Amino acid sequence: MLSYKLRLYPTKTQESRLDNAIDSCRMLYNDFIFESRLAYKEGYKLNFDELQRMLPYMIPKDKVYSKAAQMVLWQFYNNLKVLSSLSKKGKRIGKLRFKPKSRYNSINYNQSGFKLLPDNTIKLSKIGKIKCVIHRKIQGKIKEIIVKKELTEDWYAIVVCENEIKSICSLFRKKIVGIDVGINNFAYDSDGHVIKHPQFLRKSEKKMKRAQRKLSKKVKNSGSKWKQKLNLDIIHQKIKNQRNDFLHKASRYYVDNFDTIFVEDLKIQNMIKNRHLAKSIFDSSWNSFFQKLEYKAANAGILFAKVVPHGTSQSCSNCGRMVKKTLAIRTHCCSYCGLVIDRDYNASLNIKQSGIDSLPTGCREVTPLERAPLAVI
Repeated sequence: MLSYKLRLYPTKTQESRLDNAIDSCRMLYNDFIFESRLAYKEGYKLNFDELQRMLPYMIPKDKVYSKAAQMVLWQFYNNLKVLSSLSKKGKRIGKLRFKPKSRYNSINYNQSGFKLLPDNTIKLSKIGKIKCVIHRKIQGKIKEIIVKKELTEDWYAIVVCENEIKSICSLFRKKIVGIDVGINNFAYDSDGHVIKHPQFLRKSEKKMKRAQRKLSKKVKNSGSKWKQKLNLDIIHQKIKNQRNDFLHKASRYYVDNFDTIFVEDLKIQNMIKNRHLAKSIFDSSWNSFFQKLEYKAANAGILFAKVVPHGTSQSCSNCGRMVKKTLAIRTHCCSYCGLVIDRDYNASLNIKQSGIDSLPTGCREVTPLERAPLAVI
């Protein structure tokens, strides 16, 4: 499944219709929560079919497309399943909360109710033709379109397509790279290439704090508070856009220059429990970087794999001995073989070797033996 994010430019009338449709979907979602809680108090549990039979009487037909309303019900039950799975894993969970306007900003047209027209417009049921910017050719069968309103009040259409990726991976691996992601440097690979950390959040933190202080001093529900909140949202949106642009360019570099990419299978949820590193880890967005590497590699016919991270920073890439060091020590100094290199570079070499070892024998790069006459004793 591939998605294309297109910028929409609705008219004032269309924007009002979209706002009404999203608000109707939000109220419908809240109605599902209310009905389920009421049924629970009376001693029984509402199932999916019962709520679906109630759906035609709960939605304003002149505002919301019927398929979009069904997707609200699907979203409600999907959230219930997530809570149930977390509960089975022993996690502490609460209950689904009612959605305010600030936390519900999209509507989903699944399978029908939309049409992409050749004049750079998208036709949506109950809304009309909306002008959009199609910046590249959309490939595959369109399965759904999600219309979303960003915090900055910009409108986007996320077009989700089903696409058959015909990737042919070569058996012979010539350009193999191991990538070690970090906080000081965003990435250090086994070829010695270093990508400096842009630190978009850190650089904009002062401006963000100043805007947040101004917002806290505004009168509640006033026009000036709404304007200041919009200014703060614009700062957050700029950081998000900068980060996404950086991650796309970094992932494209590796996909264009290598035919095999190995990274660590990091447990990021456990790593962010360290309060000293959590902000820097969130600013790095390693998981988003790995996701972009994965789908771009699959589309280009490149092997992408994750290796076990255990020991990549502590073991020596030259002799294989364990050299214990804390996070503060940034240079790998092996007392056994005398190797002195950067800590992250050493880790990237270990990631590369671990990835090669995990490949089937037929997929590894093999150097032919030098044939020489046997020595006569």
